[in-house]
Amino acid sequence: MSQKNIYGPRLVRRLLGLAYELTPQVFAVLAFGAGALMLISAVTPEFDERLRLLTGVVSPILIDLSHFMASIAGFILLLLSAGLWRRRRGAYWAAMAALAAGAVFSLLKGLDWRESIDLILVAVLLVPCRSAFNRRSRLSEPLRPGWLLLLIAVVISMLWLGFFAYRDVAYSDELWWRFLVDRQASGFLRAGLILSLLTLLVAGRSLLSSPGADSHGPASREEIERARQALETADAAAPEAWLAMLGDKALLFSPSGRSFLAYRVRGRRWIAMGEPAGLMAERQELLWAFAEMADSYGGSAVFYSVGDDILGELATMGLALRKVGETAVIRTETFTTEGKGKQNLRTALNRAEREGARFEVLPPGSARPLEAELRAISDAWLAMHNGAEKAFSLGRFDIDYLDLTPLAVMREGDRIVAFANLLVTPGEAAVDLMRYTPDAPHGVMDYLFTRCVQWAKAEGIAEFDLGMAPLAGLEDRRIAPVFARVGALVFEEGGALYGFQGLRSYKGKFGPEWKARFIAAPVPTPLPLALLDVALLTSGGWLGMLGLRRAR
Repeated sequence: MSQKNIYGPRLVRRLLGLAYELTPQVFAVLAFGAGALMLISAVTPEFDERLRLLTGVVSPILIDLSHFMASIAGFILLLLSAGLWRRRRGAYWAAMAALAAGAVFSLLKGLDWRESIDLILVAVLLVPCRSAFNRRSRLSEPLRPGWLLLLIAVVISMLWLGFFAYRDVAYSDELWWRFLVDRQASGFLRAGLILSLLTLLVAGRSLLSSPGADSHGPASREEIERARQALETADAAAPEAWLAMLGDKALLFSPSGRSFLAYRVRGRRWIAMGEPAGLMAERQELLWAFAEMADSYGGSAVFYSVGDDILGELATMGLALRKVGETAVIRTETFTTEGKGKQNLRTALNRAEREGARFEVLPPGSARPLEAELRAISDAWLAMHNGAEKAFSLGRFDIDYLDLTPLAVMREGDRIVAFANLLVTPGEAAVDLMRYTPDAPHGVMDYLFTRCVQWAKAEGIAEFDLGMAPLAGLEDRRIAPVFARVGALVFEEGGALYGFQGLRSYKGKFGPEWKARFIAAPVPTPLPLALLDVALLTSGGWLGMLGLRRAR
């Protein structure tokens, strides 16, 4: 058998399989068109001859009720088309019922047999495609913005057409309760009012809802322990993976349980904090699993603060990428306090040690016995900075969380005056929560950071991450994306809001290598809004982001 004969049938089968996979989208378009047709038909006058034939055997109230029910069936088809597009089993069966009901009402409202046959034909074509709708249904799933705009456009078009068709009918209050008079203008008014209210209800729910938020997070203690065990055996994990231990995020595990991804749901965006942690071999599949899970709820998967080593996988998924800042990474092997540029670091070390400061890194499990002392330092630090605890992308004072990680402390005598918890993964460490007392020596942060880097070097840890400088490294060039140009403007001029430049300058004196950090999301997702969601999750809402929420 020739090679052509072998590959010919195989190609045909694959093309047929692809066409079958597209049937949900095809029927979503057909259902949307059928619904729009029913709405338009239901609010325009019927032919007088057909109405005279009906009125002899069907009561006027039933005819008018059929007009109304046909418009409701059309509206339901518009809603169900979104579920058909998303392969929902429930949407399939509901669409079949709506098409059948619409066919009956089309006959009862005015013997519109052409419309009835069209609806039955769509239903018949749907029957053999049932297995293509293989996703679990979700009750009253909110519409995505695109479908919502289409729905609003059809309803507005219906109202305009109705008012145009009955432009010669004088308005009176009696129109709301009369039947089959004034060329069915009364039926149009009732249907138009109900459909307008339903559209407002659907729009409000769709815009304000967070599909999946209630059932996804925060993680249980058992899940947190499972993630901790995965980190212990991980061959690919960034230090920020330890933020999953805070318990403020949901966790998605790989089938083996040896890899996980931490995320939060806000609105329609499912925001993953950083990259998957665990086994490199499971990373790509876990990325797809998260994106598919978000999509199954009508949401969009967003990956925040990811490094350039994962960009290939994210690009393979068809996601849009934008730089959101740079993180300061120190190569411990080459780190030194010598040289003219490190004078401030040497001064901080010498001053602190002259005043009796001692540095120590305590092993995991040391924080809980020191809880009272550490909490007093943290509370004093928050009061001094008029701030409140952060979340999501930053650590907070949580003794269970602190107890899981090494704890760097600075003592004066027997008293702790500053501390920081260290996030350690294979080959890399990072500082997370850092707090100090108001009477700590001048340059306490310089001292603590320097000693932490030196400790990492002694432990054989290749890199030490001082954390991200948001919006750093964005270019305000004429042909740069608007996202980058606005970010660069905020970085340069937003000192009163956050102090972006000051933060980068401070970390820069340690001589780090600046590594880009990115946000990735599906192309239709507005990345500025996704970044705003990250800021709101980190700050605990609008009050926290605007600095109006203080520590309690």
